[in-house]
Amino acid sequence: MPNTDHARSAVRFFELLTAKDVQTWAGLWHPKGRITVPYPADGFPELIEGRDAILTGFGALFTNFDSFHAEITGVYPAGDSDAVVVEYRNEATLTNGTVYTNDNIAVFRFVDGLISEYHDYFDPRRFQVVVDALTGG
Repeated sequence: MPNTDHARSAVRFFELLTAKDVQTWAGLWHPKGRITVPYPADGFPELIEGRDAILTGFGALFTNFDSFHAEITGVYPAGDSDAVVVEYRNEATLTNGTVYTNDNIAVFRFVDGLISEYHDYFDPRRFQVVVDALTGG
């Protein structure tokens, strides 16, 4: 039977990002949590390890957004597993006025009720405008 608590945590993850409440969002993460980006944009890491590093990275990332909105289009808790798959679209306006949009699929894993793994699949070419804003590129 799917774990609905994990599904609720995955939805909360996006609610907090939309609110740009990165501090509260960090509380969803296991201390040894990991973000994996299998196809990163140039200059963006494939792996971020540890809640503190994730908080630092996303804190910096979200200072570049005037607005951020994630529209969840599907939530799929896996039966007999701690995994949850989320389909979502995001739209963000960067502080320089650039609009960023993408369609993503995220896979969440949990340990002790906290996010331990987050794999994010998206078009890295579209995300490049965000990375360029971070690096001044």
